[in-house]
Amino acid sequence: MPPRLPILPVAFALLLLAGCGSDTAITEPGAADTTVTDALGRAVTFRHPPARVLPLAPNLTEVAFAVGAGDRIAAVSPSDDYPEAVASLPRFSTFPLDPEAVVALEPDLLLATDQVNHPADVASFADLGIPTYFFSFVRVADVPAALRTAGALLGGDGEPAARDFEARVDSVRRAVEGRPRPRTLLLVGDDVLYAFGRHSYASEAVRLAGGDNLTDAFAGQAATLSDEWVLERAPEVVVVLVEPYDPARLLERHPTWRNVPAVRDGRVYGLDPDLVSRPGPRLAEGIARLAALLHDDGG
Repeated sequence: MPPRLPILPVAFALLLLAGCGSDTAITEPGAADTTVTDALGRAVTFRHPPARVLPLAPNLTEVAFAVGAGDRIAAVSPSDDYPEAVASLPRFSTFPLDPEAVVALEPDLLLATDQVNHPADVASFADLGIPTYFFSFVRVADVPAALRTAGALLGGDGEPAARDFEARVDSVRRAVEGRPRPRTLLLVGDDVLYAFGRHSYASEAVRLAGGDNLTDAFAGQAATLSDEWVLERAPEVVVVLVEPYDPARLLERHPTWRNVPAVRDGRVYGLDPDLVSRPGPRLAEGIARLAALLHDDGG
C-alpha cells in the first residue's frame, strides 16, 4: 500500500496561529440558543444541541464521534477516514473551503481548529447565521479538554473519552519514568525537514513518550531544519510521520546523515501520521507507539 502522508505539510504554517486551550463554560439565555466562548475568545451563539454539525478538520470529526455525537455530523472532508462510520457520510471540500457546499448543507454549527482553519475563511458564514466554534491544540491536555467541551457543545458526553485519554497518557508517562531518554527527532516528512517547536502538543508528546525532543531548541510550534542542524544534534532516534516507511529513503534524500547515530544504528522508524498530526482521541495511542519506538519495545 502507498505510504500514508500527514495533513500537516499543507497547513504547517498555520500552526503559528494556535492560541489557548478549548475549555469553555456554557450559558443558556433561552430554551434553544446557547452562547459559548471558543478558544480564540470569540462569543459563539448557536442552537443547542445542534442537529447538524460540520467539522472542518478530521481530528474534530474524531472528537465528535468520541463524545457520542457522530449522528449529528452532516458531512465530512475528503481526508476523513476515521472512524469507519464516516465512510457513509457526504463529503465537502475543506481545503480550500467550499462556501457554497457549506451553505447547502445547512449546518447549525461549524467546528474548526486554528491549526488547520483560518478565522477569515469562516467569517462570512456568521452573516448567514452559521456560527463557528474554534478549538486550539497547543498542549496534549488540550485534547481531553476538547473532548469535554465537545460533549457539552454537541449534547454528548465527553467525560468518559477524556478520562480514558488521560489514563492512557499517564500510563505511558509512568512506564518510561526513570528510563534513558534518547535524543529524538520527530519529522513530518523526509524531504523538507518540517518538525515541531517546543511549544507544540507534538513535542510534548515526544517528552511524555520518554524522548529528549531535539526540536525543543526552537520556540513556538513549528520548525524547518537543515541537514547541518541535524548532523550537529546527532539524534539517536528519528521518527518520520509516514507509514509504511522505508528507512532507506531518509538516507537517499539526506546522504550526509550516514553517520547520524539513528541512521547508523537502524533506529529510523515510520509512524502513522494520523496518530500525531490529528490531535484527538487517538493521540494517546500515538504517544504509546512513540514510547515503544523510543525504548525499542517491539516498535
